[in-house]
Amino acid sequence: MIPLCIAIYYLFQHFESIRQKDMMDRMSERMQQVHMSLNDMMAFAYKANIMLSQDESLIQIMHDPDKYDPLERKKVIESKMFGINNSFFFHQTELYFRFIDLKGNVYTSYAPNSQLTNDLEDLQDWQSVLQSSAHPYRWVADDLNDVRGSQGSKLLSLYTILNDPLRGNYGLARISINIQEWFRSTLKDSPVNQDLTIFTGQGETILQSKITAFSTDMMHRIMSLQAQEGHYEDKQSLSLINYSYLEDLDWYVVSQMPLSELQQEIRQLRFIVFVFLTILVIAFVLVTIILSARMTKPLNVLKRSMEEASDKKLNVKISIGRGATDEVRFLGESFNRMIDDVLVLINKLKLEERQKQAVRFQMLLSQMNPHFLLNTLNTVKWIARREKQEAIAGICTSLGLILEASLNSEIELIPLNAEIKLLRSYESIQSFRFRGHFIILYEIDESVQHALVPKLSLQPLVENSIAHGFDGADGCGTIWVRVRAERSDLVLEVEDNGIGMEAAALKPGRRSGHGIGLSNLKERLQLLFKREGSMEFITGAEGTLVRLRLPLLIATPYLQEGDDDHVDDFTGGR
Repeated sequence: MIPLCIAIYYLFQHFESIRQKDMMDRMSERMQQVHMSLNDMMAFAYKANIMLSQDESLIQIMHDPDKYDPLERKKVIESKMFGINNSFFFHQTELYFRFIDLKGNVYTSYAPNSQLTNDLEDLQDWQSVLQSSAHPYRWVADDLNDVRGSQGSKLLSLYTILNDPLRGNYGLARISINIQEWFRSTLKDSPVNQDLTIFTGQGETILQSKITAFSTDMMHRIMSLQAQEGHYEDKQSLSLINYSYLEDLDWYVVSQMPLSELQQEIRQLRFIVFVFLTILVIAFVLVTIILSARMTKPLNVLKRSMEEASDKKLNVKISIGRGATDEVRFLGESFNRMIDDVLVLINKLKLEERQKQAVRFQMLLSQMNPHFLLNTLNTVKWIARREKQEAIAGICTSLGLILEASLNSEIELIPLNAEIKLLRSYESIQSFRFRGHFIILYEIDESVQHALVPKLSLQPLVENSIAHGFDGADGCGTIWVRVRAERSDLVLEVEDNGIGMEAAALKPGRRSGHGIGLSNLKERLQLLFKREGSMEFITGAEGTLVRLRLPLLIATPYLQEGDDDHVDDFTGGR
């Protein structure tokens, strides 16, 4: 909530500056309207003067008034004045005309307060004043109001000498505007709290909308700025000041708006927003309390239960009340299911452990028979040697090596040279059985002598070739054992030139498939190397090729006492 309050504070600061600028713009716009209204009224008087100075009948009457009847010329001139006022009927104030001809006769468009007399002296005085000035006209801001029934004591008058290029000067024209009526009409459209003041360049107040006098310091500051228009904020009076200067009249029109009006709008808006913010904070706190009651309490229960579960007390269960959220309830149910699954797994592991112990016991018992067999082979071998039966002794030695390798169940991978040694032992046994039936040719790359291969991986392949690949009546068969490296793979191949797998399967008395040894080898490759190990059968009309592809793993050779153990090293009671 703190960032929200800070954001609202800066928002109000920004809004207040925008609101003040907006008020300044409206005051400036209003000031422009007042300025234009005054200029329009002055332009109205200029145009009226031009229209009168171009009226030929008016010029003739005023140039030589004695030729006309007094009532007739008065009627003609007043009708001219009335026609000009009617032509500008859309203006908010009326023009008051006063003419003096060369004989001192006075003509007005209004009823004067006093009787009209010969004003020849006024004509002569104004003629000398206007002839000495730079312009043939002059504005008088504080002219005496002689209009009967008109409010105010002052008129804004334009004095000008009526002149004709052919006849010369033929009179004086005074065109007046009731500035107070115009001011009152202007104030109708102004804001209630806006103070409008007009003062001269000498600091004299002409018109003011309120009784409160405009500060002299404000007048001096505005006059010292020497600008046609502008605005500023007055700290002393706590108001916004907007001003405009009329050069022809040497007038300053000033609009003053108190800052309290702006602050009052800001205070009202601030109150509304703060009430809304308070309601929002209260709602936020209530929602937080409700959510805390529905989530925090069940989560604490879950925390305690997990601590108990971490202390190996897996018999804990969580009971989530109905007031909790669906997510927390689902979390509790998931925890209970997890505890149940853990208990099931623990019981399964205990059962598997007991089964492993039973299997281990059976394996220890089963190892006693191979050891007894090895000791028996050792005895047979010594009897054969004593009886000079070297072939029987060699078979016992080779069989002892193979049984020794099968007994060591803890080692799955052996060096390639050890595997070849086991294969040669198997070859010696089978050669004694199948005399002249087959020969084995070895093509071993010297660089892979110490590569690791699965134990007894070549023996099942050779056995398959001997058992299914050759027919005893067809003479001697050949088996090729090849081992090489291809990039990061080790390739082992066993190929024969026998009758092929399909023909062997069709012979009576032969087992179908590849036998238990090949299936066992394929499963061992899968367990050891996953997808990196593969076994491929390629058979044709003559012979079968079995290819093993393994990861190339080179073991550093080392010497160890007992590396040359064979059946001679086994003794009874092992």
